[in-house]
Amino acid sequence: MKVAVWDTYVKRKDRSITHFDILVDASLKDEKQILGFGKQYLQSIGEPQAMISTNECQFCHMEEPTEEVLRDIAKQNYHIIKLHEIPETLPDEPTRLDLILHLRGHYEKFRFADLRGITIEQAMELLASVQ
Repeated sequence: MKVAVWDTYVKRKDRSITHFDILVDASLKDEKQILGFGKQYLQSIGEPQAMISTNECQFCHMEEPTEEVLRDIAKQNYHIIKLHEIPETLPDEPTRLDLILHLRGHYEKFRFADLRGITIEQAMELLASVQ
């Protein structure tokens, strides 16, 4: 069995961004239902007012699931992988990862962009272009 991974970046009430993946059975194609799973997760972490749409959540790739993922999908139709909490502002000396997460989380035009292989300098230039 394969699972579909939906990459998700949602703004929290403190203006930080929570980055998580929603994993579902690969045969599930109903975006509304998948977004509903994301909303359930957001409610469970105290963010019931957070907005989630296809602007924040998109299909990313397919992968082989672990036993834990299979159990959760059998029980509740989805599994969440919490990835990052992205603060509203960058640290004083951001790493390449800090910059990329900040770009993806806070600027919709970069949310699902392929930023693999860019240098820290290029990431800083992208950030400067949107500020």
